[in-house]
Amino acid sequence: MKGRLLFFILFAVLVASAQAPMLQDGALTLRQARLDWTLGQPPLGPSSMPSFEVGWGGTASEGAYAPLIGGEGFGHGTQGWGMGMQGRYVRGGWSFSATALALRDHGHTSGILQRTTIAYQAESGWRAALEQAPIAWGSGLNGGDLLGASARSIPRVSLSTPEATLPLGRWRAEAFAGRLDRDRPLPEWIADRPARANAQAAGFDLQQPLLWGGLVRASFGSLVEATLGALTLEEGRNAQGQAAPTDAARTLSLAELRVRVPLLARLTQAQGASVWVSRSAAPEDHSVTLSPGRPLGGLQLVWEGWDLGFEYAAGTHSADTSFSQPMYLAGFSNHGDPLGPAFGRKATTRTMDLGLPLFLEGQGRLKVVRATSALADPSGVGSWFLQGEAQWRTPTGRVGASLASRRNELPGSALRWGWTMAIFQAFRVF
Repeated sequence: MKGRLLFFILFAVLVASAQAPMLQDGALTLRQARLDWTLGQPPLGPSSMPSFEVGWGGTASEGAYAPLIGGEGFGHGTQGWGMGMQGRYVRGGWSFSATALALRDHGHTSGILQRTTIAYQAESGWRAALEQAPIAWGSGLNGGDLLGASARSIPRVSLSTPEATLPLGRWRAEAFAGRLDRDRPLPEWIADRPARANAQAAGFDLQQPLLWGGLVRASFGSLVEATLGALTLEEGRNAQGQAAPTDAARTLSLAELRVRVPLLARLTQAQGASVWVSRSAAPEDHSVTLSPGRPLGGLQLVWEGWDLGFEYAAGTHSADTSFSQPMYLAGFSNHGDPLGPAFGRKATTRTMDLGLPLFLEGQGRLKVVRATSALADPSGVGSWFLQGEAQWRTPTGRVGASLASRRNELPGSALRWGWTMAIFQAFRVF
């Protein structure tokens, strides 16, 4: 109770709230990389100095599903109150890092390896890693259409290439392969959850699927970057231990274009400005296609200490499925949170995202989202979502908090509320 009371006291004094607390550093790094791209500067690499932090805090949620955007699964896949440790060590081309938690929730204490990386990067730029860390594929403010930082990361083997100069531009690629969790919960944000739950009860759910994917990025000059990528779910076994049928495989694909706009930056007196457009698709089979697609477009402006983003993403409506054959009923999700956009692919979202300085040299972030069902969804469900974050450096470490709240509107029914939060106080050992 004391931890929860302290959180609400901290949040109440915020004028507006911002960057992730201690144990969401992976999501913070991805967001900073997006801002660096808008500014036209390379993202900062990890420090070569070893570090170690210890801390306390907690994370929880209640009511209607309210994702913590950029929360790395906190509040849903990871819940409870307790201790945390994270450290990093770099030597030569090798790097080791880990974040471990001991959290108590509903009378049960869990040890969680929240994030870990063992990686080697050669001088040529090749990088290979065994890791469990956030990864962003797509530039969406609510999570990339392929991969974002709202869900808890999956353990995987990954490989990335150095940038190569070819006739049409500078190219680089990434690839990974890993397995999703066993006994995966059906996400609360899936529109056809009752039908999937019935199919799961009938034994049609496949467990521990293989998730693998590849992404290619190409830079044309200093202002334009294009991305093509795909993810595939396949293999796994059903409740009786039988291998997954080949026709159960599902593929997500993405095409994206990002453009820096120096003229817009000058007109708004900003340090940088960028726009992005993308189209993604999740067909009912293994094919790689962009139809039927989910279009998305956004704008980012960056000033000294401030940044502002706007985005519109249209919802998709997949074909009706009987769920009468074994398939991946939890879809592209992990511990109930979506691997891509935080509200799922079927929601239409209009987003405003503001980063700002706070008092005592703190950093804050405020996000407002209007989410509505896809046009083909007869429920007509809509919701308002608000997320605030704040972080301060202290003489001994740092303190930070995140809070998300969501109000669902269902025609003819009472309003439904939900919230998610995380708070951690970190102490720097070295």
